[in-house]
Amino acid sequence: MSDLKFIDNRMEVYAAMDSAIESWLHEAAGELEAQTKRNTPVDTGQLKGSWQYKVEEHKSEAIIGSPLENAIWNEFGTGQYALHGD
Repeated sequence: MSDLKFIDNRMEVYAAMDSAIESWLHEAAGELEAQTKRNTPVDTGQLKGSWQYKVEEHKSEAIIGSPLENAIWNEFGTGQYALHGD
């Protein structure tokens, strides 16, 4: 009978997958942030410079946003230019 040994590499595979997911999230979120900055109209440049992203590794998600109040107005419009005109 041959001597076969089973080597369990699950932990290394899981670690490599987590690392790849984290790298992809940073790359994708960085690209989305750059596209958002390119598409933001410039008056003073404050809004354009405020976009940033955060990756939450434990949730495997990335959040792109701005802390400025007028960011939501820029996204969805105001008054008659709003999504539903309200």
